[in-house]
Amino acid sequence: MFKWIDKIYIPFVKTAEVKFLILFGFFFRALFFALYFTITKWPDSWSFMELVPYLMKFNLSGYTGERSPGYPLLIALGGGTMRLTIVYQFVIGVVTSVIQYKLLLKLGFQNKNALWIAVYLETLLYVFFYETAILIESLTVFLLSAVFYILADNYFNKRDLKSELLFSLLLGYLVLTKPFFAYIPFVIYGFTVLYRFHWKKIINQKIIILIFPLLVYFGWSYVNKVNTGYFVSTTYFGLNISQNCVYFAEKGPEKYQWIIDPYVKYREETIREKKDVAMAIWHAHYHDLQYKYPYFPECSYYLGEYAKETIKNNQYDYWKQVVTRSWLDFWRVKIYWDFEKVKLKPLVRTIWRLQKITLYFFKWSFLALVPFFVFRFFKKRKIAFEIVAVTIIFAGSLLQGIVTYGTNVKYAYPYEFLMIIVVLLFFKKEVKLPRRISTFLQ
Repeated sequence: MFKWIDKIYIPFVKTAEVKFLILFGFFFRALFFALYFTITKWPDSWSFMELVPYLMKFNLSGYTGERSPGYPLLIALGGGTMRLTIVYQFVIGVVTSVIQYKLLLKLGFQNKNALWIAVYLETLLYVFFYETAILIESLTVFLLSAVFYILADNYFNKRDLKSELLFSLLLGYLVLTKPFFAYIPFVIYGFTVLYRFHWKKIINQKIIILIFPLLVYFGWSYVNKVNTGYFVSTTYFGLNISQNCVYFAEKGPEKYQWIIDPYVKYREETIREKKDVAMAIWHAHYHDLQYKYPYFPECSYYLGEYAKETIKNNQYDYWKQVVTRSWLDFWRVKIYWDFEKVKLKPLVRTIWRLQKITLYFFKWSFLALVPFFVFRFFKKRKIAFEIVAVTIIFAGSLLQGIVTYGTNVKYAYPYEFLMIIVVLLFFKKEVKLPRRISTFLQ
């Protein structure tokens, strides 16, 4: 048994670079936790916490389906306490940095350079602040890092049934954590079909990777059907769609006037008070709509029906909203913190401002490079790591804009380490740089 453990775990930490990443990772978190000794709770945090008691009792009966159980399972493993959950997230963050380092090695970066890139990714302040919050982002970054490490490890050339099943389990847990990611396994499978394409390969062994994501998505939707009467992955679905109607809410069908009136009222109020207009429907629900339909899944269902008809009848307004607001927000940069509780505020603010500039550089560079990678793919018909990453990220940016409006910048966070890596790969492979910079990217 101990020999087996040695084979599995010691190679994971045997190099000096990995040991440094682990020690540095815990030191960095301990240092900043001394400057921000708090656990941040956002409105989303409480909806995750509500599922935890059901999981700990192994009884989902009566749960109203706001969240899928991927992240609440982590909280449940911490005994349902936020403090232990944050400890877990610190550990997950350190392991994530090691996976990203190994991913960079697989992509051809030298040890030393891969190490410093991994350190940069780990020390971005919003990484730490997500880890100190009861939010799913730290877990999703860990899972996506593992997914792309597997893809970079010559995945499309490998044929191994056991590995495909394990990969399917990983993708299944990713979907269980955030059902929005259900599109990712299909994109990956699509590339396995295109790789050395032949009509006989449309159905191939790698279709196994779809098994657990589909079981998870439809299985959890069925649980919600049993508990609430609505077959959805989350009962927030209807409310989320209705957020995209915020700027043309009054154009909905008359039969939904009971939604339109408070929606428009709180939209105008949030605009007037310079608050987040995307939250208007939440205010309308809290102050008005819940009194007509106290059962949230039912109210969300009607909001969804209202949104579908309103969007169908106002296509121009909808797509204008999607492109100029929801989608554009994805390409912005934002940090989630309770700044009043930060010590050494001027120093921390200055560090974040500098980091924010670098993040904008990488995000906008990535967006500008999308046409290049797409053109190269069609020209060379070669499936490289970059085109897989670009497809998944860009598809995610479009889908989140289509589905909802509000905190769209948070949807981008799990993809941002990939954007940085793709941009660095571009400079490494395609651009003739000064010798010192070129050497750093090798």
